[in-house]
Order: sequence, then structure tokens, then C-alpha cells
Amino acid sequence: MLPDLWVGLFVLVLGGVALWQAGSIPVSPIYAQVGPRAVPYGVAAGLLLLGGGLTYVALRGGWSWTLEEVQDAPPTNWKALSLLVAGLLANLALIGAYGFSAAASVQFVLVAAAFGSRRLVRDMALALVLTLAVWFGFVELLGVNIGAGVLEAMVLRAVGWEMP
Repeated sequence: MLPDLWVGLFVLVLGGVALWQAGSIPVSPIYAQVGPRAVPYGVAAGLLLLGGGLTYVALRGGWSWTLEEVQDAPPTNWKALSLLVAGLLANLALIGAYGFSAAASVQFVLVAAAFGSRRLVRDMALALVLTLAVWFGFVELLGVNIGAGVLEAMVLRAVGWEMP
């Protein structure tokens, strides 16, 4: 019960820190409704609700005792775990030099492979379409530049637009 309580309290503290940090985000007077604090406040609220729920369950007996009953857990899939970590590292390494779409596409393909996909060409095509759509959505609809790179420049040149 005590470890469960510590987890619940930790998540509550994490939610409190997120709330405090969200409140310190500067807001420009040009935002009429939804500003840069909206999503961080939502995340903080979710953490506080989750932490409250975990603490409540811990005080009523906890949940980790049910985990002790499970004896037949499968072995760790090190290949899948390695592919997930490789995806994160690839994104970190590539985003500065090659932009959002290239980095996120590589990460997408590696994560798909970690989850068992063996269709590399399909995953690459889907990743490119999704990441370019996300990039254009951020740049054109929200006015937020999340890192243009090689792929974005090629697509913009192909449609006759200029880089933002």
C-alpha cells in the first residue's frame, strides 16, 4: 500500500509543478481565447486528477497487490525496446539538421517496426504523408514553425510556395 501511495502523491506533485509552470508561461495580449497556456493547463489538470485517483485507490488498499498475482509475464522484447529508443534518438539527432518531417518520419517507421510492422514502404509513405500534414497544419493553420527542413522545402518548391 505504501508504494502505491507514494506513486499517487508523486503524480499529484508532478501535476502541481505542471500547474505552476503553466501559470508562468507569458501570454501576449493578442490571444483572444486560446493561448499558449491552454494545453499545459489541460495536462496539469489531467495529472492532478490521475494523482488524486491513484492516491484515493492507494488509501483504499492499493492496486499493486494485483500485479503480484501475475506470474506468467512474457520475457522482455529487447528488439522492440531497442527500436523504440532508436526512434527517439533518431528524432533528436535528425530534427535540427533535416527538419520535423524527416525526423518524425524516421521515428514513425522505427516505432511501427517495434510494434511488429514489417511493411517498410507502406510505413514510410504513411509517415511522410502524416508528418507533412502535421507540419503544414502547424505552419499554415496555427502559425507555429516547428522546424522546416529538406522535405518541407521540396514540397513547398513543388507547389510554388516560399519557405516561412
